[in-house]
Amino acid sequence: MGKVKDEAAEARSSKPAPKAGKPGRRANRFWATLFGSGLYKPMQGWHARLWTGIGAASLLLVGVWRLFDTLDGLAIPVRYGLAGTLAAAFAWLSFRIVHYPPFADFLIATQAEMNKVSWISRDDLKKATAVVLITVLMISLFLFGIDQLWMTLLRWIGVLNVTAGTGEAMGSAG
Repeated sequence: MGKVKDEAAEARSSKPAPKAGKPGRRANRFWATLFGSGLYKPMQGWHARLWTGIGAASLLLVGVWRLFDTLDGLAIPVRYGLAGTLAAAFAWLSFRIVHYPPFADFLIATQAEMNKVSWISRDDLKKATAVVLITVLMISLFLFGIDQLWMTLLRWIGVLNVTAGTGEAMGSAG
């Protein structure tokens, strides 16, 4: 009996499968945003969009620069034309991607959450940084001392026999 009830519940809750012939609305909206000129919520999340766009453009332009270096054997107009065209296309892509509604909403929400954070003061930041750096230095010196102590002890009992400068063990078969 339980099997019949489970199958009936599945039949009621299942949604019809989407038709394979129609393109998705999300893809249409992406292409409309990419080739459009409108700005989605232009004044919201401005800093998050600005720095995300700059970061994306920087990464893409590094790729264009590497491509430009790779195409060293081609004629200069071809190299500059290809690199310039790709740079312009990637700059447009990085500008338009921050205005794609789902991504723009994410960046707006991110900036809103970052505004809620209580940030540490500059003086507290300097003090905390000094504590971390001094602690790392002290632990490094302690570990260096322990390492030197063990090396001295192991040399003294004859377990470790290292020649100065080469780092190779004496008497080892090569």
